[in-house]
Amino acid sequence: MRCSGTSRMVSRRVSRSFVVLLSAGAAVLLLLSQWTKPFLVYQHLALDSIRVNFTSLPVRQNSETRPHKGFLLDTAHCRIPDIDPFDPAILQKIHRRGEIICQGKPSITYVDGPVVRINRSVVDEFYDGDFKYCQYQPIVRGPKNSDFSFSYGDMSKKFDHDVLVPPDHEFMRIYCYSQSEGKLSTNFHALVTAKEKVEQKSTYRFKQHKQKRNPKETLNVHMIGVDSVSRLNFLRQMRQTRTFLLDELQAFEMSGYNKVEDNTFVNIVPMMVGKFVHEIGWNESMRKQAFDDYNFLWHNFSKAGYRTLYAEDAPKIAIFVYGKEGFHTPPADYYNRPLALAMETQKSVWNRNHHCIVDRLETSMLLDYVTDFSRMFKDKPHFGFTFITRLTHDSISLVGSADYAYLKFLKRFQVEGHLNNTVLILYSDHGYRFGDMRNTYVGKVEERLPFLYLVFPSWFHKKYPKLAKNLRTNSRRLTTPFDIYETLKDILYFDGEDREASLSDRGISLLREVPPERSCQHAAILPHWCLCLEEREVPTNSTVGRRIAHALVGHINDILSPASHLCATLSLGNVSQVVQMQSNEKILRFEDSLHDVINKTVVYGERTEAPVVYQVTLSTVPGHALFEATLTHDPVYNIFKLAGSISRINAYRDQSICVENSKLKKFCYCSEK
Repeated sequence: MRCSGTSRMVSRRVSRSFVVLLSAGAAVLLLLSQWTKPFLVYQHLALDSIRVNFTSLPVRQNSETRPHKGFLLDTAHCRIPDIDPFDPAILQKIHRRGEIICQGKPSITYVDGPVVRINRSVVDEFYDGDFKYCQYQPIVRGPKNSDFSFSYGDMSKKFDHDVLVPPDHEFMRIYCYSQSEGKLSTNFHALVTAKEKVEQKSTYRFKQHKQKRNPKETLNVHMIGVDSVSRLNFLRQMRQTRTFLLDELQAFEMSGYNKVEDNTFVNIVPMMVGKFVHEIGWNESMRKQAFDDYNFLWHNFSKAGYRTLYAEDAPKIAIFVYGKEGFHTPPADYYNRPLALAMETQKSVWNRNHHCIVDRLETSMLLDYVTDFSRMFKDKPHFGFTFITRLTHDSISLVGSADYAYLKFLKRFQVEGHLNNTVLILYSDHGYRFGDMRNTYVGKVEERLPFLYLVFPSWFHKKYPKLAKNLRTNSRRLTTPFDIYETLKDILYFDGEDREASLSDRGISLLREVPPERSCQHAAILPHWCLCLEEREVPTNSTVGRRIAHALVGHINDILSPASHLCATLSLGNVSQVVQMQSNEKILRFEDSLHDVINKTVVYGERTEAPVVYQVTLSTVPGHALFEATLTHDPVYNIFKLAGSISRINAYRDQSICVENSKLKKFCYCSEK
């Protein structure tokens, strides 16, 4: 386990007001103890050494987060239970970290397009003007042009003012010196400039694409992956980011997004090739074979005249490098691999348990690279594939720290207008696969349901209302990485048509309505990854059936208790149906998945206890009201808990005329009418 955290944590729970005071006080003390001089602040005024209580942030409650019937998905062949992400039993295992404050000195230099600029405010305020010059060394791929080597070029001329960098100097290590020639700082920068060969190639290809395909819209695409973050942990930990996505960006939240394989690599390949790893012809005996010739979808965008970007952090465990050969030819026009390798070997620039490079969070540095790329090609078609690993891969709690970085990125991306003609896909590969939670039922659910959000330009919703409606509908359908692949193809060759999808298609574009009859088998989700519950009828006159029915009537009478002087106490009439739903045995006994292709093995062990879900339909007397509801059995207390709301499925007319409360009307049978 790497990256166990970057700070001490306050272990005792305290009131909200005390946390606020403690946080503010600690921030002041830290700033006073570290710096006594004012300077241009690029640091963040928050501390990752303070644990943020989950209850200190607002919870966004709406129909998207709390399904009425107790199911996250409720379709003909796939019902997935809606698990409360803030269940007390879960929160005992998880904590939310605050924002990480990088400890490095403020940077003397920063990049602005192709220009490296001197930050005069930092020089004057922090260094008291004791600055003489800077020099940089370009960073390039190594002599073998492999993903495992890099080299430094010649040192640049000394400069003490803003300097224009040649287009072939994309990445650099930079040193700055004092008047006495002492080294003040070491830093790294990534620059995005227009490359002549790329522009010639892209311009020609885009004209060809327009002539052959004539797409109705040309939409940029940015895919940003966040490693090992489940849908549930995103709800817990990245609540500010989620609120901004839903409220400000009108994002589509794909609640039924189910992974199709175990780890990152085997879920990214279906997303970018539309096939399982074994179907593209790769296996573990080919670890020394580069991935240059595989038909990843970013190549399709490049052939259509899009400028392309590929960026990752944590170079030792990158998707196509960890136990693999990587790329011998850069997979995209802009590829940050040499920079990532160079920074990894320069130990002096890292702090905060390898999350910060001098005064910048590594995650933010990658997101800045994405922004610079989009800024450079704002008016030209471009495609970006970015996957950010280090901050979230080894700690389920550090996802809370990521919340701040992604929120700032999204806000700036919106303000600068990059979303006006861009589709943003923010997603994860899978949930957390390690730790105490993994062998619990909730842990199994989290591992299989990563988060997925799609953001389309605001005008898209109005211009293509049928496609926007399909996206909203699909937010409550079973979806997979294969569907992202088909969606990307639809975006590249966009014609605006609303086509009917077929159940026979393994991958379905999310711009088309995913059929409600879709099952895990249709979507190529193997049983040990499939969270759809298995159903069986329970005899309505059985002991269990009657207990469930009486439990529901008891819940209804509890709801009616404030109006008990107006409404009759209800009794059980007839039980129409009781259906038991529970996870399949392969989910409950799953322990591990070994190897991707050769000797691929699924290991099963002891059965994990999981809640059993029941759906019951019954009538009550007096009044013969028909109700339908979902209940879960709590094996600890041997009771049945209500999951979601209760549906009234026949008309109540004037039976509840004595009450005005709309929530009580569907339950009340007036004692006197």
